[in-house]
Amino acid sequence: MKLHQAPFALALTWALAFPGVASAAEVYRWVDDFGQLFYGTEVPPHLRSRAVPASAPLPPGTTACQARWHRYLASTACFDQYRVVRGGLKPEAFQRCTEVPQPEPCS
Repeated sequence: MKLHQAPFALALTWALAFPGVASAAEVYRWVDDFGQLFYGTEVPPHLRSRAVPASAPLPPGTTACQARWHRYLASTACFDQYRVVRGGLKPEAFQRCTEVPQPEPCS
């Protein structure tokens, strides 16, 4: 094997040995026992039956403002997977997540 091929072969071997490690975890939304809405990649075990993918359609009656907040919260949950010490982000976060600016509060 030539020297310049070694990193590719190593990366391929790693990717085959650990499928899914490099990909982003799915972001879910759920409501807890107190009616609080959450977004994240890890759903508490007792609330898994209430969790739906963040990409699922929003409930009927969702306002435009609530939809904007949904997109923002799903975006921040996606980026949270790529946070490093001192608040930085891994570069691949911008390839796998959509950056959404924080919306104005709903009135």
